[in-house]
Amino acid sequence: MRTEKLFDAMNDINEDYKTEALIRNGYLSDMEASVKEISEMSEITKHLKTTAGKGSKRVLSIALAACLVLALAITAYAIGVFSLSHRDPEPGETYSLYWPDNPSGRLVWDKFNYVFEFDGPDECAEIKFREGWLPFSPNEEVNSWATDGEGWRSTLVSEGAEGVDHTSENYQPYRVDVYYASQFINDGAMILMYQTPEEIINEQWGEHQVLRFHATQHFDAVDDDERDIHSPERNLDYYYVILFSPEDGYVIVVSGTSDMDTIEHVAKELQIKKTGNMLSADDFEQNCVFIDVGQG
Repeated sequence: MRTEKLFDAMNDINEDYKTEALIRNGYLSDMEASVKEISEMSEITKHLKTTAGKGSKRVLSIALAACLVLALAITAYAIGVFSLSHRDPEPGETYSLYWPDNPSGRLVWDKFNYVFEFDGPDECAEIKFREGWLPFSPNEEVNSWATDGEGWRSTLVSEGAEGVDHTSENYQPYRVDVYYASQFINDGAMILMYQTPEEIINEQWGEHQVLRFHATQHFDAVDDDERDIHSPERNLDYYYVILFSPEDGYVIVVSGTSDMDTIEHVAKELQIKKTGNMLSADDFEQNCVFIDVGQG
């Protein structure tokens, strides 16, 4: 692309749109100096554009690169983009949560298997979801605490669902939970405590960043005659689809003991709506949660 076209594209952006975006996302007061800097850089590039072809191509290219880097950085901050990263825990790493029964008031986790972390603005858009397809109809009495009168939910579990054998390895065929990046940005995280993920596949489903993975959990053999509990040593399989909105900051964790096709089907058929509310870290008691399906 010719440099003249790049300058035209940059200079033709309506300043009212830039200002409206900053005000709508609450960044105008913090960003005034940076916006002023962009405006000044734009004036410089306009001047350089008029002198292009007079031996100033190198200066022109440097100025263009500087403007693009600055503009992209400011724009990404202004529109409120959230980010999700994931990793193995560091040696000696700990997380804690509020636990009033402990003398310290905190419960410390020093053994866990995987970490999902978030960064971004201080507020997220609250959402509700409604299922479009499930392998077993949910028990509405069990789920009533998280469901409104129109069937919009904040959590959905398969406990008590008709047709589910809760004594089998497929004891929780599906579960849907909603979390928010703003809950975790102050040194918090979503954690897999007991289950170990295999390859994590990153995909894009429309506006959602998606992580899909299979996880396993090892169980030792149990022979407890007193409680009449007997089970062999075994590994159980769990399946996860995490839907993350970089624009709005919400996180939907669809998980279960069924299979990946079932969990994907549940995730793809979800209907999602914003409630109009915004949620910050102050709206949550904990900044750490463990998301292992089947654990309580």
